[in-house]
Amino acid sequence: MKPPWVFIDEIRRFVESFCACAGTTDNREAQLALAVHELMQNAVPHSHDDDVELTLEVEPEADRVAVAVTNRCTEAEYHALEERVARMNGEPDALRHYLQAMHDTPTAQRGGLGLARVRFEAQLELSVSRAGGRMTVHASGRLRPTPLQTSGGSR
Repeated sequence: MKPPWVFIDEIRRFVESFCACAGTTDNREAQLALAVHELMQNAVPHSHDDDVELTLEVEPEADRVAVAVTNRCTEAEYHALEERVARMNGEPDALRHYLQAMHDTPTAQRGGLGLARVRFEAQLELSVSRAGGRMTVHASGRLRPTPLQTSGGSR
């Protein structure tokens, strides 16, 4: 699809409704909608051909959810994101990483927290891959995760 910015909020609402119909519980649909929203906000302005692909898999029987957002990118952009995700995943405590990202991101700067939000608030693991000049950000995890830990630890 070629989503203009106004569609990102609509996609978020659709994902939240879709996940609620798919049987998510405990506010999980809001967490998954947040993840899609953040990943789409990253992909849309950085896609070099305007096409952004969104894949959402909800598997209640397997207690699994997966989101993938794909867009065209340069090799340098892919390697920069790959390095950023590797650094993020190098911190085993998702909350600690999120708090550090908030501290390191200037308040006047827009962006920089989306991936940390997806990892902590949506409780999804992140990875990135590249094929044919297109980059995919993958976010996956349990459909019914353990409750968020907000006082010193995560997961």
